[in-house]
Amino acid sequence: MPDTNDVGKLLELLRALEIPDTRPGVWRTLVHGRRTLPRPIVELVGVGGHTALVTDLYSWLGESGGRRATPRAKIDLHAPDLPPTALTPDVNAFNAGPHADDQEIPGHCLPIIQHLVAGFATDDTAMGAIKFPRYRTADWLTRQRVTSDESEAPDELRRRLPTLLRSGSPASRSDAAEGVAGDTISRVVFGVLALWPVLRLWLWVSGRIPGMSKVSRWFLHQRYLAPELSGSFLGFAARLTASHRVDENEEQVAKLLVHAFLEDLRDAYRRRIWRPSSWRRTAYPVALLGGLAEGGDGARILTWINEIRNETGLFDPLVVVAFRDEGPHREVGELSHISDLRTLRCLEGLADQPSAQPPDPLQIWLREIDNRRTHRQTDAWFLPLRAFLPNDTPPQIGDPRFRGQALPPAPPMAARSWFVGLCVLIPIALAVGAALIYFPPLRGAPCAQWPWTAGVGVGMVDGECVGYSDNVAQTFTDDPELTAIQREVFRLNKAAGHARENNPKRPLVSLVYFAGLSYLDTNVRYPHAQVEELAGLAVQQRRALLASDESEPLLRVIVANGGTDMRHARSVVEHRLRPLIADDPSVLGVIGIDRSTEETRRAITRLGELGVPAVATTLSADGLDQASPLYFQAAPSNTVQARLIGDYVQGARNLDGTPRYEKVRIYHPEAADDLYVTTLVSDLQAELAARGVPQQSASWREQQQLYRFPAPCETADFDRSTLLFFAGRNDDFPTFAKAVSRGCLSGDGPAILGNDAVTRLITDPKATAALPANLTVRYVAKAAPVMLGGADCVRGVGRLGDQPVPFEHEQLCAELARLIEDLRTYPGLDDYQPTWAGDRTGLAFDVSGLFLQAVRSSRGVLGDQPPNRTAIAVQLRENDYRGVTGTLGFSTQRVADGSSIAVLVTTAVGGGGPQRCLVMYPRRSGQDGCPAGTKSELEGWREPNR
Repeated sequence: MPDTNDVGKLLELLRALEIPDTRPGVWRTLVHGRRTLPRPIVELVGVGGHTALVTDLYSWLGESGGRRATPRAKIDLHAPDLPPTALTPDVNAFNAGPHADDQEIPGHCLPIIQHLVAGFATDDTAMGAIKFPRYRTADWLTRQRVTSDESEAPDELRRRLPTLLRSGSPASRSDAAEGVAGDTISRVVFGVLALWPVLRLWLWVSGRIPGMSKVSRWFLHQRYLAPELSGSFLGFAARLTASHRVDENEEQVAKLLVHAFLEDLRDAYRRRIWRPSSWRRTAYPVALLGGLAEGGDGARILTWINEIRNETGLFDPLVVVAFRDEGPHREVGELSHISDLRTLRCLEGLADQPSAQPPDPLQIWLREIDNRRTHRQTDAWFLPLRAFLPNDTPPQIGDPRFRGQALPPAPPMAARSWFVGLCVLIPIALAVGAALIYFPPLRGAPCAQWPWTAGVGVGMVDGECVGYSDNVAQTFTDDPELTAIQREVFRLNKAAGHARENNPKRPLVSLVYFAGLSYLDTNVRYPHAQVEELAGLAVQQRRALLASDESEPLLRVIVANGGTDMRHARSVVEHRLRPLIADDPSVLGVIGIDRSTEETRRAITRLGELGVPAVATTLSADGLDQASPLYFQAAPSNTVQARLIGDYVQGARNLDGTPRYEKVRIYHPEAADDLYVTTLVSDLQAELAARGVPQQSASWREQQQLYRFPAPCETADFDRSTLLFFAGRNDDFPTFAKAVSRGCLSGDGPAILGNDAVTRLITDPKATAALPANLTVRYVAKAAPVMLGGADCVRGVGRLGDQPVPFEHEQLCAELARLIEDLRTYPGLDDYQPTWAGDRTGLAFDVSGLFLQAVRSSRGVLGDQPPNRTAIAVQLRENDYRGVTGTLGFSTQRVADGSSIAVLVTTAVGGGGPQRCLVMYPRRSGQDGCPAGTKSELEGWREPNR
């Protein structure tokens, strides 16, 4: 059935006016957007019962119930409780009214605008509340009573402004904070600014900072009341107060208030790509005015809106639909003649369509508005329309045909809350993920350091924490002894740094102690060797701290871990130590260097390429000196060890003077990449062959295969003149010793000689506890004088049999005893007491002393210049060092083959028996080289005939 009134066309027009784009899109709007016009001021003529109609339209606009509802406000201009416009204060009421003593007048200048602000500020649209900072500020200023004269009024107003700012109405969030960023950041900024009210007030009033003084700057740059004559915001604001406004043009004051209201709407709908909330406003605010009369307050408001649009040329999104009691004095169009608006994407598209018949008044208005606004016509923005809505037929706005038409379109995907949330959360998640990857401390990784953590460079490689550290922020392994000695070294590093600050002329020597400090297989974990070496370094650090003269260098030790069996040595040098060496010129060398393997050889080569001297403490594989011209070796080579073993085998005598051995059986693992094992076996086999000593070899691939070898005590032809030489690694020796001593009676086992790797076990009570208590073990020992010092050294007494010891030996033992006492203060070491000083302690002590001597010598050449690596390498070649292990000399070659090495013997190894000497290098012809008072009574030795 055809419509009997124009209600459908009215709702269609209202939707076309309130919806700027039926298919909103961020990209399309940015790239292909067209100029948007303010909406016409629609005046509906010939409508009876407008009060009920306005209420129905208001309900229709909000029928979605808060889900994308249209911002709306309604005003009955005939309502008796609607106050009249009061642009000029009533002087009598001002002086004697009931609120004469108040600073603020309760009434508003423009009650109609105030009602619209209250309606649009109600947030039930899912688009966010519209804030009105400019209008609320202007309204607050027009209601202020200022008792001071014109010159003092700004100061009085300044004292009141904190009340305005604290109220949260004009600038607490929308001005100071929103000028900086979006809503979330604005709250943070507001909270920060609230801590400094004075600064906040100055920023807001001054207008000097665009983002922080948006409201005050707007007042000084808008066109009404000539703000440029005031000179400042406070001066202009004082002119708006009730006390001083009587001298201002009433119409200009009204236009300022209306302009502030429209500017706040413009700002809310001004689309910024960085503010997604502005793109969610897919419906313009609609003002429904009922009872509009010619010459009334409502008509004056609409006239001012028309003039402001003409005078400023600015867009505003306000939609006004006013119901007039009688027709205006201008031509009125027919609502029913408006074309079909349902197919339009936006209202501006109607101007491009062919002219309709009869003429479409809305299309005509769209085509003429530019010309009309240019000529500033007094009715340029008005669109009067006659609607057929008879009183006897109530408009059926609730008709199901119209339901849902008022629902604004959904915002663009890029502006929807979930999309914005994802856009924020995804980068955050990616950033957090990247941070967790690149900054392991964030995920609580035990092997990690922050970029700003000085002195640490570590990372996880194949399940091991490798790298370097010079402070307690990172220690390697979980062994209590090794952890404690590292923490003590790091404490001494800190003390050395303080000593350097107190005496800047003292040189600081940084040495990298490089070893395998972690173990993938806990069954072969043996940290005691590294504890011994670090103890030797700590003693040198303590000695340096005790000195106070400028010529004595201070020692800083950087602990570096190359992983199990130094399998990551080359990688650690390249990725961890190389940046350290490049950035820290105080790093003068690398010492320690565990395991004679191909990986270690490559690491030595790379250190030489970096120009860093490297002095190995215990490495002895042949040919390592060819890996780098800056490589030095404190222990004799395997060639010397093989010669020593050959001398011992040929010179050993039973107590009756008969030769002790007739044959040697060599036990070794099958490890082609282990340079130490392969070169030692090869050297010994060649040495024995050259001496004519019969020999045999037995090898294994896996440790359990050691039990397949026949035990001498269980064979019928047990030959006690056969020496069983162990040429493997320390972790295989307990299995080897138990395998070859099966079935033996106490003190009746075969003769066992271990290589120098066995010293790792001999000096560790925990390791020897697994060996048979009655086992007699002969072994090769480097730094033999320290080993022969026995238990006296760890008690602070330097002694070597019956002969006097060098001063360095006394100092080592005295400071070592104090170090052990200090280590007992660390967790888990309450009863810590080593059996005796190990060979590695002496070697580390001597190697670090060698560097300190080189620094002292280089100062005589360089003067006040700090020592450098080149000068240190030269001094290492030129000057011999006489230490506790003997003489370290590299003048002829870079391997100290002249340093001490000996064959020692211990009985009841599992019970910690004393160490005795069998033969020792260096020695004089015809002598065994053993210090007086250290010789073994188990057997004798004489010079072999060669």
